[in-house]
Amino acid sequence: MSEFKSMDGTMINYESTGSGDPLIMIHGLNGNLKMFEGIKEALGENYRVITYDVRGHGHSDRPQDYALDDHIDDCLELFTHLDIKKAHILGYSMGAYIALGLVTRYPRKVDKLILVGAKSNAAVSSFARLMMEHRSEIKNKSKKEALEILNDYMFYNKEKVKAWQNAVNQYSTLDANEEAVASRSISGFDYRKELHKVPNTTLLITGEYDRLNPSEESELIARYIPNSQLVKFKYSGHAPLAEEPERFVEEVQSFLKQ
Repeated sequence: MSEFKSMDGTMINYESTGSGDPLIMIHGLNGNLKMFEGIKEALGENYRVITYDVRGHGHSDRPQDYALDDHIDDCLELFTHLDIKKAHILGYSMGAYIALGLVTRYPRKVDKLILVGAKSNAAVSSFARLMMEHRSEIKNKSKKEALEILNDYMFYNKEKVKAWQNAVNQYSTLDANEEAVASRSISGFDYRKELHKVPNTTLLITGEYDRLNPSEESELIARYIPNSQLVKFKYSGHAPLAEEPERFVEEVQSFLKQ
């Protein structure tokens, strides 16, 4: 693992593997770079795969306050640190919001764009919204019990997801305050007016059983980004990269080779 300091001095942890055109992958909320462990090796056969812990997560620094703009700046600084002029970007969930922010501001830095479990706007984080929608079901439940209930609305293959989440949590977890800070950082964004300006060829991947960021959210993005295509995974919820990893790798590789 390696690290660099972002524009405001925040230390960001990253990994780089494989060779070829750079492919930067950005993980989801309360996760870390281990979210991509199952697919990184396969993609690294053809690409230089770069994963990193976004600020507030994993082995990166955890400031007490930050915003989506800080996440975007961190990703831009990663380009500078690694002397990358242009890269493919794959963003998963929160990572997709960061990727959208990057491409709407710096489209020339991005080659092809892949958005997984994405949405274009939010008043609050998707998980906070899901908790509010199902508050009667999770009332008086422990955190573990509440997550078990909510997982039914987020994922299809819960056995695969459980193994995936265990690997992510073994690497690093957040405490309740850090989770709250991370959640606040991705609230109140709206890219809808910018989508039609995105010139990059874009692939959207969504799971049919995802109620955290439902397929309709990806369909909206696909309608507005001119050169975009959408693929729906029939046996996935919010984590097609973990629920259908073989197909996920195939779709990503096929798209990048186009």
